[in-house]
Amino acid sequence: MPPRPVAFPYGLFLSLPLLCLLWSCGNDDEKPQAAAPEKVAAAVVVKTMAPVTRDVPVHGEFVGRTDAKETVEIRARVEGFLKSRLFEEGSMVKAGDALFEIESRQYDEAVKRAQADLDRQQALLAKAATDLARFESLFKQKAISRDEYDTKVTSQKDLAAQMDRAKAELETARRDLSYTKVVAPISGRIGRSLVKPGTLVGKGENTLLAEISSTDPIYVDFNISEREYLILVKDMVEAQKQGKPAEKAPLTLILADDSVYPLTGEADMADRAVDAKTGTLPVRAFFPNPDGILKPGQFAKVRALVDTLKGALCVPRQAVMDVQGTKALYVVTGPDGIIESRNVSLGPVIEDLVVVEKGLAPGEAVVVEGGQKVRPGTRVTAQPITAAGQPGQPGQASQSAPATPAGN
Repeated sequence: MPPRPVAFPYGLFLSLPLLCLLWSCGNDDEKPQAAAPEKVAAAVVVKTMAPVTRDVPVHGEFVGRTDAKETVEIRARVEGFLKSRLFEEGSMVKAGDALFEIESRQYDEAVKRAQADLDRQQALLAKAATDLARFESLFKQKAISRDEYDTKVTSQKDLAAQMDRAKAELETARRDLSYTKVVAPISGRIGRSLVKPGTLVGKGENTLLAEISSTDPIYVDFNISEREYLILVKDMVEAQKQGKPAEKAPLTLILADDSVYPLTGEADMADRAVDAKTGTLPVRAFFPNPDGILKPGQFAKVRALVDTLKGALCVPRQAVMDVQGTKALYVVTGPDGIIESRNVSLGPVIEDLVVVEKGLAPGEAVVVEGGQKVRPGTRVTAQPITAAGQPGQPGQASQSAPATPAGN
């Protein structure tokens, strides 16, 4: 029996191309793909500036109160009814100007009585002098006794003493009469009248009528801390050792409306001791006041130079960032120009600059423009500028003009 033909699996033959195609696709997935080129971020352009080195004056501001150099109470020195007021309240008066008048009739009469008594005593003394001269001649001729002569001498001395008493009483009466016209003892501004005409004054006490305060110059009293006092004293001692004259630093007065008084003053005196309770030293300054702008009792701030920071590092105020109360600067570091955040301690402000006391080194590039576009670690392209905003060389500090006084 002939052998049977073997059946060929046509289904398997047809599936081979499909399997090869699937295997080929699978192998393509396993092949490593070429890495896509990374996009390089462009560096942010910022403007930087090296710290400005300068000597910075440190000014302190002290709360003070103005006071008149002289304040005089005007009081009635004799008893009587106040007849009239002779000034305008709140006006300027000069020394010797009449201010009040007290009823003077009783004092006129007292002067007349005292004058009459003096005239009588002078007449009696003149007669006694004549009698004494006559008795002296008789005594020399031994016409009278020594006792009679001594009696005349004693009488003459008694009358001379009574005449001196009468003169004193007349002077007292005249002085009391002069007190009925109350005059200004000093020049200055007078306040309101404290007593109205028709009031009985001077009875039992010297009634206060008004007050006068001098206006030019005017004092300002304030306190400085013990530390500030020691700084000032050390500077004065050092100047004396170098043979330099002791110069009083000018003082500036800042009024209640924050305006600056146009005239400068100077320290007048310091108290003898530091207040143990407050640790401060009372100081008095005086300021010219030709226009009478300053009045006693005003509150004002005295600005004074208390120290000088030698070679201080200063940066623009706009470069300083405030992060939850911490002051910081952006600094460009390294050859790649990477932003670094620096916490700093700040000092006084001078115009548009601020002193950096800690956290910054000379020559470092501080970001002054463009800081809002970067963060720590950002790569930047730095464009150095100077303090005046002109292009500068990186790493070079600009030297600015001497600092003008400014408050803290």
